[in-house]
Amino acid sequence: MSGHNPGWGARTGFAQKVILNVYDLSQEVNQYAAPFGFGLHHSGVEVGGREYSFASGAGIFDSTPRQAPNAVFREAIEIGAVEDGEAGVQRALSNLEAEFGPDKYHILNKNCNSFADAFCQELVGRGIPGWVNRLAYMGSMFSCLIPPEYLGEAPVGAEPMSQSSGF
Repeated sequence: MSGHNPGWGARTGFAQKVILNVYDLSQEVNQYAAPFGFGLHHSGVEVGGREYSFASGAGIFDSTPRQAPNAVFREAIEIGAVEDGEAGVQRALSNLEAEFGPDKYHILNKNCNSFADAFCQELVGRGIPGWVNRLAYMGSMFSCLIPPEYLGEAPVGAEPMSQSSGF
């Protein structure tokens, strides 16, 4: 994530769209669950030509938008716009770095959707739609029934970012 990002253009100080990219982790489950406001979803936040997400072992990472591994792109939802461009994005990432570190992932309580919600709040003061993480929220009420080995692994992962990433 270091260096100039071509998605920002040559100008500074302009608004940049913040888009939530939502993916299906299981199309079979989601075709039945989605009409009821549930689903197995991964999400990432697209801004400035990059998509930011969160996974176990990697923490916060960036990638090519709408290309999450092990997931099928479902839809893009415009959340708002960040007014101070790349500087605002880097500031928001720095604010979230400790809370969403590589060892902080929990599939129900601190997952990719939790990160997307917190990142959008930092960027534009507005969170993601509730349905994106509703199944994890409901599952957290019954977490005692889920084997512990399933609680710490992200279904969509990434390589850890280098320490020189700049945020």
